[in-house]
Amino acid sequence: MNNPLIAEVAADVLGSASPEPADEALPALWSTVVELDWPLVSIDEDSGGAGGTLDDLLTLISAVAESGISLPLAEAAVARWALVDSGHDPAGLVVPASADAEGALHDVPWARHAQHLVVWREQSAPLLVDLAESRIERSTNLAGEPRDTVVLPESGGVALPQAPSRPEMLARAALLNAAGIVGAARGAHEITRAHVTQRHQFGRPLIAVKSVASALATMRTDLVSAEAALGRAREAHERDDAETLLAGTATAKIRAARAATSIARNAHQLHGAMGVTQEHSLHHVTRKLWAWRDEHGSERSWAIWLGREARALGEDALWTDLTAGV
Repeated sequence: MNNPLIAEVAADVLGSASPEPADEALPALWSTVVELDWPLVSIDEDSGGAGGTLDDLLTLISAVAESGISLPLAEAAVARWALVDSGHDPAGLVVPASADAEGALHDVPWARHAQHLVVWREQSAPLLVDLAESRIERSTNLAGEPRDTVVLPESGGVALPQAPSRPEMLARAALLNAAGIVGAARGAHEITRAHVTQRHQFGRPLIAVKSVASALATMRTDLVSAEAALGRAREAHERDDAETLLAGTATAKIRAARAATSIARNAHQLHGAMGVTQEHSLHHVTRKLWAWRDEHGSERSWAIWLGREARALGEDALWTDLTAGV
């Protein structure tokens, strides 16, 4: 995420907002985000989007996550991206859903607040589904964000034959998820850095303690590594390079998930019990790290996929790829 102007705009919009429950209504900030067309960023204006680049969108998603605020920005962005040139522009919140092998829709993000779903199934074209007649069973992830089960009416929906394929959607969603993880990790690091700098013990700041400084440095290293992997994956998506797109996405998700685990652990160790109190800001980002690291493919599932792809390449091809540009 390299656009300082977009980051500055995001900071202005997010600066006065604070995390709020998302059970009964969308956070108040969502209407502002929609008015600013954030879910349409990276979609060409000629196609009904807001223009801008994929990097701009990742910057916005990362900034929202860093603030600790829960918004369906990544989900709405994936759904609107899928609807480009479809001839459909439904009003209200539209979110993506991926059916399992039996066709069931579980853990659908923000379904209770959405008006439509874009549903990807195993062997057929995606559908645009009106949720007006659907049954929604409420659930949440560890961050308290809606992850609902949806039972669709038998009438089905409108086919979207031009929409991206299921693998393309999964790759896009995973990339945006990794950007959110990186943002939440940055938020946890910044909160922790401020805490150990300002809090004193035995007449000196906590950061003067060698073990504390080492833990903070580890957090920073994990964050930079995840940012670098995300940047490489974004470049592959921008080039629409089929050969490296999925591998880059897998690497970004693996690095982001590992950073999420390490950074959340170190942040809470350096805060002690203070970090889990309702009044403290830390848990708003660390609960997202714990929840999001397993969404859109866990670290383990992406690592297994990447390992199989590497084995399929063969020893010579893998060595050539690893040493390219060295």
